[in-house]
Amino acid sequence: MSFDLSPTSRPSGLAELRAAYARERAGLDRTVPSGPTPAADPSALGVALGRRHAKLLDDLLVRLFHLLREAGTPSRAAWDSVAIAGVGGYGRGAVALRSDLDVRILARDAQRAGAIADALLYPLWDMGVTVGHQVVTIDDLVEGAREDLPTATSLLDWRHVVGDASLSESLWQRAAMGIFAHSELPRFIERLGKEISQRHERFGGSVYLLEPDVKNGAGGLRDLDVARWAAKARYGVGEFDALVRFGALVAREAEEIRGAAEMLWRIRNLLHAHSGRRTDRLTFDEQELCAGALGYSKAAGPAGPAGDGQRAAPSPDEPAVSPEAIERMMSDYYRSARTISRALDVIVSRATPTLTRRRRRDEDLGRGVRLFDGCITMSDPDLLRTDPAIALRLVSEAVERGVPLLPYARGAIVRAAGDPAFCAALRESPEAAERFRTLVATCKETSLQSGSVVRELHDLGLLLAMIPEFLPVVGRVHHDVYHVYTVDVHSVAAVDRLAALVRGELAGEFGLPCRLAAEATRPTMLFFATLLHDVGKAIGGTDHSRRGAEMARKILERLGFPPEDVDEACHLILKHLVMYLIATRRDLDDPATISEFCQEVHGREGLRDLYLLTVADLSTTSPTSMTSWKARMLDELYLSADAALRGAREDGGPLGVDDQRMARAISGTVGALEDMPAASEAERRAQRDFLARYLASMPERYLLANSPVAIAAHAELARQQQGNGNSVSVALVPSRHPEAAEICVVAPDRPGLLAAITAALAASRLEVHAAQIHSRACDDQGPDDGGAIRARASSSPPAGVRLQAVDLFWVRDRGEGVGGVARAIPKLMADIQAVLTGQISGAELAKKRRGGALRERPTPKVRTQISIDDRASHHTVIEVLTRDRPGLLFAISDALYQLGLSISVAKINTEGTRVADVFYVSEADGTKISNGKRMQEVEERLHAVLQGLDGEGSVG
Repeated sequence: MSFDLSPTSRPSGLAELRAAYARERAGLDRTVPSGPTPAADPSALGVALGRRHAKLLDDLLVRLFHLLREAGTPSRAAWDSVAIAGVGGYGRGAVALRSDLDVRILARDAQRAGAIADALLYPLWDMGVTVGHQVVTIDDLVEGAREDLPTATSLLDWRHVVGDASLSESLWQRAAMGIFAHSELPRFIERLGKEISQRHERFGGSVYLLEPDVKNGAGGLRDLDVARWAAKARYGVGEFDALVRFGALVAREAEEIRGAAEMLWRIRNLLHAHSGRRTDRLTFDEQELCAGALGYSKAAGPAGPAGDGQRAAPSPDEPAVSPEAIERMMSDYYRSARTISRALDVIVSRATPTLTRRRRRDEDLGRGVRLFDGCITMSDPDLLRTDPAIALRLVSEAVERGVPLLPYARGAIVRAAGDPAFCAALRESPEAAERFRTLVATCKETSLQSGSVVRELHDLGLLLAMIPEFLPVVGRVHHDVYHVYTVDVHSVAAVDRLAALVRGELAGEFGLPCRLAAEATRPTMLFFATLLHDVGKAIGGTDHSRRGAEMARKILERLGFPPEDVDEACHLILKHLVMYLIATRRDLDDPATISEFCQEVHGREGLRDLYLLTVADLSTTSPTSMTSWKARMLDELYLSADAALRGAREDGGPLGVDDQRMARAISGTVGALEDMPAASEAERRAQRDFLARYLASMPERYLLANSPVAIAAHAELARQQQGNGNSVSVALVPSRHPEAAEICVVAPDRPGLLAAITAALAASRLEVHAAQIHSRACDDQGPDDGGAIRARASSSPPAGVRLQAVDLFWVRDRGEGVGGVARAIPKLMADIQAVLTGQISGAELAKKRRGGALRERPTPKVRTQISIDDRASHHTVIEVLTRDRPGLLFAISDALYQLGLSISVAKINTEGTRVADVFYVSEADGTKISNGKRMQEVEERLHAVLQGLDGEGSVG
């Protein structure tokens, strides 16, 4: 609704104008829902709302201008000698819900125009309008634009609103002949490129951030503004329909850009409405509100142009906005941001003129391929229609010669890849299939614009052209903080990681994987298994591994793989999570674990391929997903399984790991002990004697999973605790995890010890990121009689044997990180002592944190899952997957203690805000948990404890 500006309807004063604006503004605000309730018309929330807002501000400015001019203060002549223009979003004709009104007052005499600014601004401020303004002259703007990029871009956004239009026209003519002249365009576009790089670096540098900035981030609305600026400077127009008429875009490209912009505009206006201010970060809590408002549901997509699915009402026991709905919205967001990012590259490239006059090298390479000015291109763009395989031929030639594709050729391929007929013809080409297989498995470094071969294929649209089944995972996101990247980006990164392993360039970080990758006998099969390992992920679906294996079979057969490679690749995809889950959630010292795992792989070659796929997958899930602990667990599982498969242990005894690794671990620990201080030679001898017994009493898992320096420190702490008779000793020891400090706790073993320790950790505000739980026999027998007695499996240890717990925790202080851990040690020791002596209960100690707990940032919800498995050799395995929160480890370990269960092994694994805690437990008599009522009792008790933890808030 607009104001009536006819003379007869003009208000007599500012009060009426203020009331009219307030009424219209309130109607604008009512358009946008303030919560997750679906909007009546989502299409009204996007660009249409921005234009409606800009029209409202136009009407306000024009009406106010004429009202004040008629009042004669300042004089009418003064009003007639200025032009009022919009810049920024207002100049482009669309203003987000809470964005400022950006105006310029253009005058021949800036000093005299100051009175005009005062007359306009005070009424606007009084109406609650936030105004960004400048009083300027043409000379000011033209000169300033040469050095100040925001001034230059304001000229490209300039839109005359009211006043002397000849001033605005003169300004544009000066700008067009000056800084936007053809000869000046390369320098101006270079300045735009620097702005893009600096801004992206400041706001995260990736389209796929978990909480993106929808305005300033990569693929955000500001990127679209930059594309418009480049186009306006080159062609004189910035609207996409006009660029189609100029030939700078094709109609399909313009339509995709408009759809992407619409998605981001809707989200941005919702963010402004929810916060009541200008804010552009799509945080986790805002994602839930936006998904609801845009009409996403568990069974359908959004309402409106972005998707016309029907909204399904949630059942009473489901949240209003499900995680699957949020994932669908974020996937649409990432696809839109990706479209905008590609549009930015395309438009800026096409808008950049070439001014050089030097003769360029042009060489015909045959079959429609040319080498032009150091880039690969095609001799005739019509070849993409008549000979689709030329698209992959061009990429192959660029990779082989180590040169990039000519931007013109890239653009032509991108356009062709958007045509279903071209894609269908490409898939029918045997040459295309052969080249595609070769390109995906290429390990060469390239000069391609996207960096790697597979990333270039994806950016060009050729990956989707050859594998259309990949489309559902493009932009597919997990609503959690562990999976940082979308599925397609992660899959491409995993292939790139595998290529880097084959090249051996990551030998310092991934020594064993690099060695094994160089020995792969079927690399092309392995590369495609890696590329397709997550192809089965569909929003709302389950068991993506099985679905992916089924999909991959058809894909690989279509691409011409031999049947044996198809079978093996599908098996790897089916089992691609198994190795990670066993390594991080099962006891690798249990022979049953290794035996069970060996049945999942196809011999030693299959084991090697699954290990390499697991490393490539895990290390590209997020920048921090592959910790040194997880890497060691994977290495240990691989080496144990490989030893079993090659028959290294034929005596029927426990399956071990490479004897050379054990020898190195022991030798390194002995050397580390010699570097530790000793008061006398007698004490040194005592240290050596104790270390021999200590190493003999600890399991292989412990010796291989910890550094020699740390093991020596653990042994010395155990010696001191045993010699001094202390009930508990606690110390910081050297940590191999840079992201966490390592605490060693040594105490006489007893039921409930783990609960006492975790209560004290919680009371000290220490977050546990990983843990190792060990018991050892600490009698005075020699090293030959010591054994890896893990007596927490039984409340009745062998007669005469005293047990010592050596428990390791990798922790961070919730407020100060690693640096704050050292200050907590004295209190931690005292608190453990207090619980063990009965001065305070573990629950009371843990709850002391409630009053001072820090407010946690909103994060995606995590569904709690508890599973109980009795297939291990001597224990029942309890696995708890739930949201991480303070005091969680205490709550679980205390519940198990209260249930009368003894903990033999605990594996703590944190994945973002989700934890996967695994406990090997037994009953008081050493037996497993019986099926039926007892197992149900354990599961129900754990669920109740975790629900109670949520009910208490941030307790622990």
